[in-house]
Amino acid sequence: MKYLSYILLTILGCFFYSCHDEEREFVNTPTQRKRQAIEALNTELVNNKAGWLVMYFPKTDSLLFSNISDKIKAEYQYSTDRYGYGGVCFTMRFLQHGKVEMRADFDPQSVTTSIMGEYKIGANSCTQLTFLTTNYIHKLVNDSYGGACDWLYQGRDEDGLLVFKTASYLKPACEYILMKPLQDVHEFTDAVKQAYDNRRVFEQMKNPQLYIHRGGRVYFQSDYYLGRNGGRVATTEKQRYYLFMEVTKPNPIPDYPPKEFSVLGSGYCGTPKGITFRAGLRLNNKQVFADFQRVDNHFEAELVEVYHPEWRSIRLVSKHLHPEGKITGLKAVIQDVPTNE
Repeated sequence: MKYLSYILLTILGCFFYSCHDEEREFVNTPTQRKRQAIEALNTELVNNKAGWLVMYFPKTDSLLFSNISDKIKAEYQYSTDRYGYGGVCFTMRFLQHGKVEMRADFDPQSVTTSIMGEYKIGANSCTQLTFLTTNYIHKLVNDSYGGACDWLYQGRDEDGLLVFKTASYLKPACEYILMKPLQDVHEFTDAVKQAYDNRRVFEQMKNPQLYIHRGGRVYFQSDYYLGRNGGRVATTEKQRYYLFMEVTKPNPIPDYPPKEFSVLGSGYCGTPKGITFRAGLRLNNKQVFADFQRVDNHFEAELVEVYHPEWRSIRLVSKHLHPEGKITGLKAVIQDVPTNE
């Protein structure tokens, strides 16, 4: 009987302690919790004196040109009407009193010239970062790119990067806003310059081709020369979107365009290490090549498995970002293949 009484008292004690703990957790009012969230985000942004590397893809389509089993007819070879949009790399330094310094990889001037603006952090349904005055972000706020200057804080991803979204989309994978803390004050100027240079290396390739393989097994090998006509180049660089095409049905008539293609396409953006594609160049839903490292004048990506203990999930990411990952042997290369022109 004493033993049963002891067990009962222990259970009751744990119950009341748990209730008391929950009461302490919710002792703050909703207004107080919002204020704490605002202060926490602002403190984190301001306290990193080196600044932040920001990647913003305002309008992506994870289904567009994402299935290599789909065959594209010949009439699409010269059409850019279905092209999607890529992203822009920024560096930002958040200062006291709601000031923000910003650079962007649009052109040589935006790479070297900072714009000072104002921002504020508020909260409704979630914590919101708003850019109040005109800056480089507003170049994306138009009907084409569909950008926004109000960013809703979503928390952190598996790599600890700050994740934001806008009110423009409810579905996932329609936009990407990632903020990575810079480690050194020199990176504020160097990182965006490196991102611009790496993007231009890709855009200045005369015949960029994508090769995906594991050992001797080839999964995709683009081989169609799109040409460097002015209209296509202008659209590709303006929208930052590229389409890799592999001929699957040649034309029996010599010198005529092929009849059918297998394609992979994605929006792109330069990074300090190379180039990134969002929503990515995907073999399937799990095997997606997003981040490429520049090696000399070509780009490489090798997928490795990384386990996240807190999320209890396994994901495939590029080896140069996670060298500790488990090797899969799945590699992709983008290189400029010589042509007869």
